[in-house]
Amino acid sequence: MPDWLAVILLGLIEGVTEFLPVSSTGHLLIAEHWLARQTDLFNIVIQSGAVLAVLMVFYRRVLELLRNWREPAASE
Repeated sequence: MPDWLAVILLGLIEGVTEFLPVSSTGHLLIAEHWLARQTDLFNIVIQSGAVLAVLMVFYRRVLELLRNWREPAASE
């Protein structure tokens, strides 16, 4: 299998499992048994991209948390 195809498949696995309540890292490691083994740097970069994507999706909530981090949570 060409490296570029393995990278695309691993990226899709990482992207889909990032938003599910399952381990995205575990799924990457399992997928590497059938695909080409990637370096640790690759795994770090692909997971960093997923974290940045999540931050972009929830940027309003992140900004709210940063602005109000000293305020106690409302208990209702």
